[in-house]
Amino acid sequence: MAEDAVVIGGGPAGYATALHLAHRGVSVTMVTDEPPGGTCLHRGCVPSKTLLEAAKWLQLAGHASELGLHVEGSVVVDLPALQARKRRIVATLSSGLRQLLTSAGVSVVAGQGSLLPGDALRVRVRGAEPGDIETEAVVLALGSRPASLPVPGANLPGVLTSDQLLDLEEVPHRLCIVGGGALGCEFASAFSAFGSEVTVLEALPHLLPTADEEVSRRLEASFRRQGLILKTGVGVRDIVSGLCVRTADGAEVAADTILVATGRWPRTEGAGLSEVGINCGSRGEIVVDAQFRTTRPGVWAVGDAIGGPMLAHAGFAQAAVVAAHVAGQDPPVLGPIPHPVFCEPEVAWVGQTAQQAPEARVVRIPYAALGRARAIGDIDGFCKVLAGEDGRILGVHYVGPGATELVGMGALALAQGMGVQALESVVLPHPTISEGLGEAALALIGRPLHVPALRPGGR
Repeated sequence: MAEDAVVIGGGPAGYATALHLAHRGVSVTMVTDEPPGGTCLHRGCVPSKTLLEAAKWLQLAGHASELGLHVEGSVVVDLPALQARKRRIVATLSSGLRQLLTSAGVSVVAGQGSLLPGDALRVRVRGAEPGDIETEAVVLALGSRPASLPVPGANLPGVLTSDQLLDLEEVPHRLCIVGGGALGCEFASAFSAFGSEVTVLEALPHLLPTADEEVSRRLEASFRRQGLILKTGVGVRDIVSGLCVRTADGAEVAADTILVATGRWPRTEGAGLSEVGINCGSRGEIVVDAQFRTTRPGVWAVGDAIGGPMLAHAGFAQAAVVAAHVAGQDPPVLGPIPHPVFCEPEVAWVGQTAQQAPEARVVRIPYAALGRARAIGDIDGFCKVLAGEDGRILGVHYVGPGATELVGMGALALAQGMGVQALESVVLPHPTISEGLGEAALALIGRPLHVPALRPGGR
């Protein structure tokens, strides 16, 4: 069997690459050892957001009286019913994705793919349709797996990965989450709303360690007001029977369930990479150049397997670049990758943080200054914009309602190299939360409408 290109992996980066190639007239086979959609669709983005949306409605119901509404009786989570809804959503999207691939002309082969040594590019398929595929180009989209916790007791019953927690049919009374990154914060938010007593342990000084520090502090303050217990700057020493987490500073946290949310690792083992001369880094991530080429000619890699931001939309963007290269076309130039976190309050950012750009001019537009935020009864947040001396926008950060949607405007501004003068010309609808970005531009120019002017020094 021969193909113009073979994609190994069917997650977001893999199926996006296959579709982009097919749309460019390239004959392509996608080899995947799980249903198309990968972790994102089946055990990550979509299932977790389904749970988080239910959690959001629970929290809104708890504040109904503030909006002049009276809820008869209590609103409680029915986790088995919620899990059934999650499965229906995943099944619908999975079926639709299969149809998209088929209609585009992508040949989907169920099985594990690995590269074979030799001068020519060949892919060995082990699975339902075993065999070898000769090809001119290979794109590795091997995905990732939950990181393990390298401490004694990490394999005890009740210590779960995010994959396993997503399938719980009963809300744990006490949930301890090890890791305060995006994954940990999202699950902490959801299960706290469901009624769990949640403790989050983070080894670094703040939750969301890669976020702007002011953003992290605001999230921590909100979490604590919601009743979550946060312990930052502490590492885990071990886990003992009875599910008790012992930290490096001697503290103990008892739990019914423990979630290990310390990130994900590239899933590159078994793909024959070293045998064909493809270099990997210390965590197993595939080494690529700026155009996602590996150290083996004719082989590219995209998505979680290359490390970097393990985000589905990063994989989508990388797929477009690689597909253009394989098809002999000019690739798109990628802008900065936005980072959304779907907890409550929502957090999102794109571009540089204040710690990365200490000389930047900074303005914060509090949600309390926005009429829409007042109307929906959620003013605990802000839009923060960083600009360089030339007025060019360097970073956009949100905490509060709509953050994960609004950050897309910031991503567009950064991708286009917009300055605050150009942003001033964008007419934003009123009353909306989106006005915060326009207000920030006006404040940086010195003509704000709804907040005081910047102090001397521009901060």
